[in-house]
Amino acid sequence: MNLPSVTPSEPYYPVVENDLFDDPTPKDQAIYVPSVSPVYAMSVQAQQWRRPLPQGVKPGDLNFLDPDNRLFRISHVLSSAGQALNQSRDCIITQRHKASTLVIGDSGGYQIASGRLHIDGDKDRLKILRWLEANSDVAMTLDVPTGPVLGLGYKFRSSRDCLTATLDHLKFFEDNRKSTSTSFLNVLQGNNAREADAWYDAVKDFAFEGWAFAGIMRLNFYHLLRRILIMADEGKIQDKKWIHILGTNQLDTAVCLTALQRAINKHINPDLRISYDTSSPFRNLAYNNVYSLPKFDRSGMVMPTERMPDGVEFVGSQIRWPWPSPLGDRMVMGDICVKGDPYAGSQRDMQSSLYLAHHNLASLCSAVSLANRVFDSESIGHKHTIGLAIGAAVEAIELAIASGSMTTLGRMKSTLDKIRHGKAAASDDEDRDLSEL
Repeated sequence: MNLPSVTPSEPYYPVVENDLFDDPTPKDQAIYVPSVSPVYAMSVQAQQWRRPLPQGVKPGDLNFLDPDNRLFRISHVLSSAGQALNQSRDCIITQRHKASTLVIGDSGGYQIASGRLHIDGDKDRLKILRWLEANSDVAMTLDVPTGPVLGLGYKFRSSRDCLTATLDHLKFFEDNRKSTSTSFLNVLQGNNAREADAWYDAVKDFAFEGWAFAGIMRLNFYHLLRRILIMADEGKIQDKKWIHILGTNQLDTAVCLTALQRAINKHINPDLRISYDTSSPFRNLAYNNVYSLPKFDRSGMVMPTERMPDGVEFVGSQIRWPWPSPLGDRMVMGDICVKGDPYAGSQRDMQSSLYLAHHNLASLCSAVSLANRVFDSESIGHKHTIGLAIGAAVEAIELAIASGSMTTLGRMKSTLDKIRHGKAAASDDEDRDLSEL
């Protein structure tokens, strides 16, 4: 592969300043945005701890959106109308410091389509729109997911039915939006390339500020690059602010999305940001799983989960929590396992679950940061020793976007097909349906 020349005066990846105050995430990276459980967000805001916190941890330290938090903080989160629309209690999202945080709002389209959030005409659509404007800096337009069409029991019979309903939602949002401070993202769906093309052609002329990729095609990198090139050719991305990829945070995908943002910033639009989300730090608790240590080798990068230590033998134990994180480094097993029914399946309470969610989130964010650091260093000299297929894909992404050519992209397809989500994602955007703690 012919690689672009690199000189010390022209770094392969430019570094740019952040927009948010004291933002811990570099703006030249695609940013992981956790979809936060409403239970976590409300419980941490309330600070009604029923037992002592781990040694050295203060009552407000689990609020990772607090810019003064020295335990662990992030700057961006996702909140969904599907979970938070009727929430009456304050939470760390509604009470955030707005100059140093950014909230991405999901419209609740997945919950509506699956029957878990009721919508009955314009009154309910307006309620969702106003909620997004009041609580979000960036927000998804209301869409009807196409992925569930492939299963049984979905009230929409075809992707065409999903598109027809979505077009009605888009027109309503376009006609009734009030806020000038909330940037809306036009959500793209489709279960194959033909459907994705038809969906894009139908929605592309709505005047929103960015794009969101959802459904089965969202992680097909050849499709993603092809769509970016089409958008650039049609002038549909040059003035946009944001692209969001729904429901993903594999480490290799994180690195590739950073490469894509940097290529777009360099060759198409210097101001566009890419983000991506999962609720996995919170969802993993439902399976009694916690993040351990990232694994990097020539074959790839993964963030493994392990079965969390649990049982009566740990109640009151001073044995340290095994896996590192800002909170985990301060915990002992007695902080997690508390006295209860000795025959119960778990010796945890709600406070334990909040600790574990914080550990999972911080561990995952640390792994994403490490993955980007590794590829920053290896991409400078184009000598990849970690994730060889990912390294080749990073180079291919830059070359395809730099060329602006479908022919060049076609030559990169075999390289892109070798990464984890090269050909297609294995599931729909079900991660938009956030499980409670």
